[in-house]
Amino acid sequence: MSGASNTSQSGSKKKLSFIIRDEQEPLHRSAVSALQYDALHSRLFTGGSDTIIRTWSVPQHKDAFSARGGVRSAGKNSPVQYQSSLERHTDWVTDMVLCGNGKLLVSSSNDTTVKVWSIERDNKHGYLDSLNLHTDYVSCLAYAPLAEKVVSASFDRNIFVYDVNSNFAKVNNLLGCKNSIYSLATTPNLSLVLGSGTEKQIRMFDPRTNDKPMKMRGHSDNVRALLLNDDGTRALSAGSDGTIRLWDIGMQKNIATGIAHEEGVWTIQVDASFKFVYSGGRDRYVLKSPVNDLSKFQVLFKEEAPVKKLLLSEKENPSSIWVGTWKSDIKRWSLNSANQNSNGGDEEGVSSFSTYYTTCKPRSSSPPPGITAPKHIQRLTDARELQNTPELMISGAPAINKYKILNDKRHVLTSDTEDNVALYDVLAGKKVKEYGKRALENVFEEKSKTVYVPSWFIVDSKSGMLQITLDELDVFSSWLTTKDAGFDDSDKETKVNYGGMMLRSLFERWPPCKLATAEAGESDEVQKATSHYYTLPEHTPFIVCEGNGRPLFRLLVGDAGNEFESGELAQCVPPWVTDMIERNVLPKFNKMPFYLLPHPSTNSKQPKKDRLSATEMLLVKKVMEHVYEKVLGNVDANTVPLNQIHTKIEMYCNDQKLEPETDLRTVKHFYWKQSGELLLYYRPVKN
Repeated sequence: MSGASNTSQSGSKKKLSFIIRDEQEPLHRSAVSALQYDALHSRLFTGGSDTIIRTWSVPQHKDAFSARGGVRSAGKNSPVQYQSSLERHTDWVTDMVLCGNGKLLVSSSNDTTVKVWSIERDNKHGYLDSLNLHTDYVSCLAYAPLAEKVVSASFDRNIFVYDVNSNFAKVNNLLGCKNSIYSLATTPNLSLVLGSGTEKQIRMFDPRTNDKPMKMRGHSDNVRALLLNDDGTRALSAGSDGTIRLWDIGMQKNIATGIAHEEGVWTIQVDASFKFVYSGGRDRYVLKSPVNDLSKFQVLFKEEAPVKKLLLSEKENPSSIWVGTWKSDIKRWSLNSANQNSNGGDEEGVSSFSTYYTTCKPRSSSPPPGITAPKHIQRLTDARELQNTPELMISGAPAINKYKILNDKRHVLTSDTEDNVALYDVLAGKKVKEYGKRALENVFEEKSKTVYVPSWFIVDSKSGMLQITLDELDVFSSWLTTKDAGFDDSDKETKVNYGGMMLRSLFERWPPCKLATAEAGESDEVQKATSHYYTLPEHTPFIVCEGNGRPLFRLLVGDAGNEFESGELAQCVPPWVTDMIERNVLPKFNKMPFYLLPHPSTNSKQPKKDRLSATEMLLVKKVMEHVYEKVLGNVDANTVPLNQIHTKIEMYCNDQKLEPETDLRTVKHFYWKQSGELLLYYRPVKN
């Protein structure tokens, strides 16, 4: 097993990330970009931007509808049932293939890895290995069943070939692509591999000889999808230029082009006989076209969001097609209405074009008897869709798509795709309040306070969930008093560090951290600064990654005490973490220089400009006390309580009267608002 990439601690700077989520996540959040169907066991595998691969038991086509008809969604009384999740990826799942006689699933991801899973037993799926050869997003996979080889391609321009029967050992590296690879295809016997992407031209590789790849040109934009027929003589491609192209491999030539789509085509499927191609993309339409006449097409249906992935339920005479989009719902649409108008008859398999359209002007000659000519249309929106209701739907969950970090640098407000607003506590690693359907900006204004706390974490919501990242540069930036942090403590001036507390929480169950905590005394300053840490939910995913985001190891917070996970952490945890949790070392809090001057209204003839330095957490009332006693030399200073000092002295910054409980960094952030050292003005209060 190669779950962690063991790199030396002197390597590139490392980061820590964790995801705040529910213990069970049975529904997809956000886009679904990878689909695979196991027809033998009626199982659907789905993956997408939330990093989780899910397994569903699904009915055959004839069982999809209820007795009354209509859409069926996943649920207790639904024919679709959630089975299990496969969780090891740390970024978008981009593609999947079934191999090893249906016993293995291979997945690729933007986390730069290819994962191998055992799916032989129902609901007992297990993680087998991580293939870490790529150094950038792994965008696509292909499978050669007769050779038992899996092929992966990446933005790093590499194409790797793995031998399934040799524990996925790398057996080839096909070089030649000059830019990021988005699409890949191979023949069943691996006699030919096609790769393309932002280079716009399709490269043809012969893995048997590794000769310099040949090129086929035609697309004017990114090539997003590729397909090959079994004997490697014909290929189909789809691109962001909105075209579908048919290629003759022997002639290395584009022999036909379909231009029905009005925007980029991102995904295509073809039946076993290579007679019909199904396409979808940015314009949300799913079309069906005869391969040998791409000018004709049927408008099968229109999705609610751009189409990321199509998958035919069967290759031979497909009865339905699965669709993944930028939304979290997964739908299965019937193809029966299309097949009734596209079977038997002539050698093309098309006997009636009554539901077909064409983007070309109709021929002047009349069609053969009994055949209706396709209707010519100028725009896709002019066409009639064959259906507008899917036969089956797996509903998704709302995804976080907006967020705002509150000024306390502890809480994050989020809004999801259904406009629900929620409040998350980063230190506790959980959602603490729901506000329902409201405007995020309105709730943010209600919760905002005039307080400044330095940023110590980074937020990301691309998975549809809240991901928090810590790095060495900022993690220890936020020092606060226990009073400002809202903690109960006998000494309200005790300093706490949010980043240190967060590390204690993440590594609470890790043996070295537990040992260091037990050995340190309660009077230890670092122990005091981190003693208010929270115990995180055990199901919280926790990732150690390189500075560029490439994952080194993923685990659950609750598993850090296990022997394997503990050993892997010891290999990849960066020094800035071990310094804090093992050696009780924290960087000192920052000091801030500032100047004290008498207020212009005092008409001081020769104002004295005092330069002082104090911790940035120093409260204005302490500055008032200093002015009253040391600067003005009042003999009764010892008799004035600190909470009453504002009755003797006023402090100003840029003509803004300051509240006694405000700290210096808040003054500098909200009122000074400029570079250079802070200027504070004092004025005695007249009785």
